[in-house]
Amino acid sequence: MTQLIPYLAFESAKEALAYYEEVFGATDVNRLPVGKEQAGQFGVDPEQAEEMTMHSSFKVAGHIIYAADRFNKAGDFNNSIVLSLNWDKESVEDTAKMTALFNKVAAHADTKVEMPIAEQFWGGVMGALDDKYGVHWMFNGN
Repeated sequence: MTQLIPYLAFESAKEALAYYEEVFGATDVNRLPVGKEQAGQFGVDPEQAEEMTMHSSFKVAGHIIYAADRFNKAGDFNNSIVLSLNWDKESVEDTAKMTALFNKVAAHADTKVEMPIAEQFWGGVMGALDDKYGVHWMFNGN
């Protein structure tokens, strides 16, 4: 089966992983640091290599996301990234879990709530927010 898995690039993926673990309750967090022997390949100081992330993965609400450092690539983080967490709103358990996650993230000081989670005119439940890295998260119960 083919899957599409979001892959995010950060100035410091190590810092971002800690943030997603604390704020979003990320699970299954795995991080592969750059080894001193790979430092030259990534253009980093061998003494700082262990702080850099060559690859990582984590789950938010059971969905896998990959991440790594940007390794001095020019430009700002892309504020056009949107991740949508979707669930069956008829499931009381899933709706409670996703609403609790939204409210937890929304309460964080670095979060900008675009749309509070609520029933919508089309019959769904939706909320939207931007996290501290500018990633836009849509919570969508249909």
